[in-house]
Amino acid sequence: MYLSCFHSKRVPRWGPKVLLLLFAVAGSSWAGFDGDPLYESTTATNGMSFFAVRPFYSHIEDPATERWRKDFFWPLYTRKGFQEETYGRFLFFGYSADFSKKDDRHRNWVIPFYFQGVDANGESYFALFPFGGTIHEFLGRDKIMFVLFPIYGKSNVDDVRTTTVLWPIGSKTTGPKVARFRVWPFYGTSSVFGEYDKKFVLWPFYSSVKYTNERNPGGGFVLVPIYGQVKTEKADTYWLVAPFFRYMTSEEQWIVHAPWPFVQLAGGTMYKRIVWPLYGKKHLGTQTKEYCFWPLFWNNQTRYARHIQHRRYALPFVAYQSEVVTKKTGKYEVGDVASRYWKIWPLMSWERKDGNSRFRTLELWPLRNTPGVERNWAPWWTLYRRMNTDGEIGHDLLWGLYRQTKSPQKFEWSLLKGLAGYKRMPNNHRYQFLFMWFGGEEEP
Repeated sequence: MYLSCFHSKRVPRWGPKVLLLLFAVAGSSWAGFDGDPLYESTTATNGMSFFAVRPFYSHIEDPATERWRKDFFWPLYTRKGFQEETYGRFLFFGYSADFSKKDDRHRNWVIPFYFQGVDANGESYFALFPFGGTIHEFLGRDKIMFVLFPIYGKSNVDDVRTTTVLWPIGSKTTGPKVARFRVWPFYGTSSVFGEYDKKFVLWPFYSSVKYTNERNPGGGFVLVPIYGQVKTEKADTYWLVAPFFRYMTSEEQWIVHAPWPFVQLAGGTMYKRIVWPLYGKKHLGTQTKEYCFWPLFWNNQTRYARHIQHRRYALPFVAYQSEVVTKKTGKYEVGDVASRYWKIWPLMSWERKDGNSRFRTLELWPLRNTPGVERNWAPWWTLYRRMNTDGEIGHDLLWGLYRQTKSPQKFEWSLLKGLAGYKRMPNNHRYQFLFMWFGGEEEP
């Protein structure tokens, strides 16, 4: 049958990111598969499998890496697993996790209202916001305890403990090297011993700092909106009508804001020329970002060890990305474009990498290759798709009503999912009519 040609496709292995798995399943041409966009069931030669009844349910699994994922009317509910760990998500506020069969560590959260679980130390916890309770391993803290939030609360990270009263007004933090106290916005102090001492009075009008470390000692103050200065051994910074006018100078850097955020200039380690919102350019380390008529037009560049990545946007309609080789490899010379991608939203997109390419229309989702969208929704609005995979070119029109696949070894097409079709192989050819094949035998 026509369906059998799927099994000749090569599907790449599941990498560490879900996107690689997406390309293995949703990104392959699979020109011979019937049933999408509603139904899809495929198994690759490496054991990876995918099943979907879109948009209600999809299941993807890779036995080699012990990973699996199930979507139920994505993004309504998703479950995924890796080895013994299992995670669940309901919309964007309900979370569950079972970390190991060897212990009882788990969590069930409905953010921000309900928290229940057992932490890595085997301690159980429960909280019902805003009434009270205890939460473990949340917001970067080991434990958070509260009663009638924001009336009273306590939290800790290792040996650093914080107590709040009428958050964010009253707060006190103590630890081996840390001490903080505030009655916001009237008065507050913050000290990291051997690093700095900070203070504010009637925030944000007055604040001061004293750096006590040996690397760059010094200090200063800011009186908003009048004047401010911070002087250290390595740099001097001045504010006038703070925070709008600023001047900073050091051996490696100078910065001018005149006024912020409209005019920002910098030179040295960081280069910056901004006349917001008309034009801006910033270069720091391996990244360069440039825009015109913020936030509409962007030209960004990131330098990696072996290539430079270029990204250009005309938001929200046009996106472009390419990777230009800067270090010769076994496959590419310096200056070669290893990959290229563009999208004209919501009409079409095209991408190429390692000699393989894909074009499709329509493109209703504004982001690039969001895994959940690709698995469960994108096939519904893909009216036409052209794939070039290892020299095999496939066309898919109107959800498979017409399909065509061409390679050096074979040529085939199908109309209305098998009402009529043709397949030419090296040693014979076959015809399809009324979903039945006539002619030579199917070659392996």
